[in-house]
Amino acid sequence: MELQLSRRTFIKTTVAGLAGLTLGIRLPAGKAHAAAPDSAADGQVTIWLNISEDNRITVLVPKAEMGQGVGTALPMILAEELEADWQTIVIELVGETGPYSISGMPITAGSTSISGLYQPFREIGAAAKEMLLTACASRLSVARESLTAKNSTVTHPLLGSLTYGQLAADAARLPVPKSPVLKDPNDFTIIGQPLARLDTPANIEGRSMYGIDVVVPGMLYAAVRQSPVFGGRVMNFYALSLAGTDAAGGTIVAIPGGIAVVAKSWWQAQRAVQSLDIQFSTPAKMQGLTSDGISAQYTRDLESRGTTQKVRGLPRLAMSGATVKAEAVYEAPYCAHASMEPLCCTASVTSESCELWAPTQGASLVQAAAAAATGLKASAITVHATCLGGAFGRKATSDYVTHAVLASKAVGKPVKVIWSREEDMQHDFYRPFFKAKMAGGVSADGQVVSWIAKNAGDPLFKILNRDFTSFVGFSDFLYDIPNVSIRSVSKSDFGIPVGAWRSPGSNQNRFFTESFLDELAYAAGADPFAFRKAHLQKSSRGLAVMEEVEKMSSWGSPSVAGASQGVAYHEAHGSVIAMVVELSVQSAAVIFHKIYCAAECGTVVNPDILKAQIEGGVIFALSAALYGVITIENGRVKQSNFHDFRLMPLKDAPEIQTSILPSTRSPGGVGELSVPPTAPAVANAIYAATGQRIRKLPVNLNAPA
Repeated sequence: MELQLSRRTFIKTTVAGLAGLTLGIRLPAGKAHAAAPDSAADGQVTIWLNISEDNRITVLVPKAEMGQGVGTALPMILAEELEADWQTIVIELVGETGPYSISGMPITAGSTSISGLYQPFREIGAAAKEMLLTACASRLSVARESLTAKNSTVTHPLLGSLTYGQLAADAARLPVPKSPVLKDPNDFTIIGQPLARLDTPANIEGRSMYGIDVVVPGMLYAAVRQSPVFGGRVMNFYALSLAGTDAAGGTIVAIPGGIAVVAKSWWQAQRAVQSLDIQFSTPAKMQGLTSDGISAQYTRDLESRGTTQKVRGLPRLAMSGATVKAEAVYEAPYCAHASMEPLCCTASVTSESCELWAPTQGASLVQAAAAAATGLKASAITVHATCLGGAFGRKATSDYVTHAVLASKAVGKPVKVIWSREEDMQHDFYRPFFKAKMAGGVSADGQVVSWIAKNAGDPLFKILNRDFTSFVGFSDFLYDIPNVSIRSVSKSDFGIPVGAWRSPGSNQNRFFTESFLDELAYAAGADPFAFRKAHLQKSSRGLAVMEEVEKMSSWGSPSVAGASQGVAYHEAHGSVIAMVVELSVQSAAVIFHKIYCAAECGTVVNPDILKAQIEGGVIFALSAALYGVITIENGRVKQSNFHDFRLMPLKDAPEIQTSILPSTRSPGGVGELSVPPTAPAVANAIYAATGQRIRKLPVNLNAPA
């Protein structure tokens, strides 16, 4: 989200319950802005900062906190320019609806929270500081230049100090500076420091409110049971509703593709819904649909022409003259999100209003879902965005919200819906199934002269008959190759629900491209690390992280005798990363020793949080690379829980060393950065150890070559 000062206007505003100095930023609907300074008629207002008369600073964070640390990083940015006492800051999470809407992406996704809000948060902090200094200068009858601001206090060398709280009311009566002066980054004292997260005490003490923690007076609970076959519907709802549930009691409510039971406790509701003899229909297209059949269709799709994503030079002519040629086909299956907090939502619906408490990545999407289910206007729907116990893209959808709304509407009381793990696993919006066909040619001097690639998979976000996620990480080609042809096919839709899965598109496409580049390197008899560097000569950032991880990993000399190494490189969201995986293979089992990551992500707000995001992304991606597969049999999902959809246990997690290269660039995205290169780095290390190429995920060393 690129926001320029010319398209942004500061305002002062009064918000219920917020006294003192309250500042927001108006994001105009268009480039032209001629409204009065106190009017929000031409755009939306996001209230970000309040300084109360008791010297408490409240930062309203209009992003979802799902463990990524945005509730700490954004206040750090503001506190830097505000010269605020870090310990006095209070954060409040607000969903992006109504007065808290943000132009651009209305959800927390795409690694955009810090990169998109870095400049606005600096500006509003600087504006508030200037107003407080002006108010103090007026109060003391001194020149503003004689004052200094630090730790939420304005000080005069002779006349003493006043706190921000003491000055807040006076500052609130002043005009807001149009172009506040920002600090020189060399003078930063907060940005760039590994400060402790603000939410850690609340998390440890159990005070953080997650969706599953919500309790509302008079609340009932609901469990759901949906058609095990995609697209199926309940055939005997009327008979079930007449017969009631079982002795446990409860109220039956119809939901899309299934039934919810509302009872006094969740366990009571769960037992009741499982006891029902529900008859589901089976759509004809789901009969006999299997993962093998889907794979076979995508193999056929790869033979069709597809849509051109990138063409450069004469790749087929160059291929004919190449000294070394290679071809390969890769496959990445459906994969579940499997966040630790299952899907849940609490709804309280009346004839005039709807109030929701939801762990969501997009409060505006929740509001829209509730409006569709109730017929109410958006203005009558209030969304309380809670913390999220994991999301990875799944909680950017709102099917579970609709269930809570329908249940509350049916019984006339607040209802909290909680999905069982089985429902969560078998009714996800999965990572799309994809295959890729790769061909490449290398000249006698070791340069890749031709790269011809095509992928095929489930369309995710199709616009004008083109699925733009299919080419993320596929056509944004990283290496200097003169002749390139990249195409994509997205014509087969099997009715399997798919959605954004951490680093959409790149998570499977980098596996294809980085694995195949490794194959070309070995086919040409070259070291895969040197081979990549030779084709990154035009990228100073790429070379910098490659050289850093080369030193970190002592490439070619593993830390464990007999271990092997694999490398992968990735660029996304304004950041770059290089990764080396060090492992051994014993009795067809992969044993990880160390993983090295070198990243350059622009200006770093909090290095501890950044490293945690990179290392957490690696563990997430390792689980998917080793175990992550959703298998379709007769139109339904085989997996049901963590016994057959495994996650990497702590005992198997490798040591991860992360180096962050300094940069003066604007902050880049980090939350998804380390996921795409992990699987290819693992696969390339396995090849170095065994000579066996991994072209299909998840890793199966017992599969036939």
